[in-house]
Amino acid sequence: MARPHICFIQSQCLPWRTHSWLGTDDVNAKFLSVDDDSGAYTAIFELASGYQQDGPFAFAADFEVFVLAGSVSLDDRELGLQDYALIPAGVAIKRVSSSGATLLAMPLGSATLREAAQSARPLVYHNTFAMPWLTGMEGSVTGKPLGGTISTKKLRYDAGTGGQTFLYGALAQHPPPKVMPGRFTHPMVEEIFVLAGEFTFGDTGRMGPGGYVWWRENKLHGPVGSEGGYHLLIRVHEGHLKNEFSKEPSPFRYDADYRPELPEQLRSIAKPYPRPDRW
Repeated sequence: MARPHICFIQSQCLPWRTHSWLGTDDVNAKFLSVDDDSGAYTAIFELASGYQQDGPFAFAADFEVFVLAGSVSLDDRELGLQDYALIPAGVAIKRVSSSGATLLAMPLGSATLREAAQSARPLVYHNTFAMPWLTGMEGSVTGKPLGGTISTKKLRYDAGTGGQTFLYGALAQHPPPKVMPGRFTHPMVEEIFVLAGEFTFGDTGRMGPGGYVWWRENKLHGPVGSEGGYHLLIRVHEGHLKNEFSKEPSPFRYDADYRPELPEQLRSIAKPYPRPDRW
């Protein structure tokens, strides 16, 4: 079946398990969501110090990588903290190595290895720390200008499908905007991973770093806000990003109770974000 609706789970609640990646069984993985039909998934991979696999390797689908900690090398290109790479389907990678890294691994379809044949499309790399935050209309991901407390860094955009990947940040004391007094939804899938800070859904609770959402189309949530600000990685699937708002107002608290909407296999292990003592 296609990926179920997840809003939300902290990745810390998920167990590590051994995963075969690039033909080996020495990668630890946490699978955040899986599409049983297409083979696509979103997972956290943990590469041990000294990890190295020699290819050439190529994937049957475009493959996105985002570095959460440490560093990983794709051929001669080293990716460090919060660096991003898009490996197009069919592009041959000769070597993958690491002195220790934690990655978000995000194929856009079946990630099975295929015969390595160099694609016409080049690999895409972004040193996200070197990219400027974009605001207003320049930073827009919906065709409408961003609010004054929000900014983005754009990593991937497919004009044909509307699919995109971007970093999304908000300043502290970010309240639900006036245009969002109630809950909202999208006619496409939105995927969210919290990198830093806190992001609160008025109806499902407060996420911290490691919080994960696979937001199915036409599912209402919100309003949303953040007491201290947030830094998110967002991916848009199966359409152009569009917000659709309910007319009825909904309550919002920065410390909203955890009331997730989860499939059965996650419901039994999900726990609230353990907010650390702050003073």
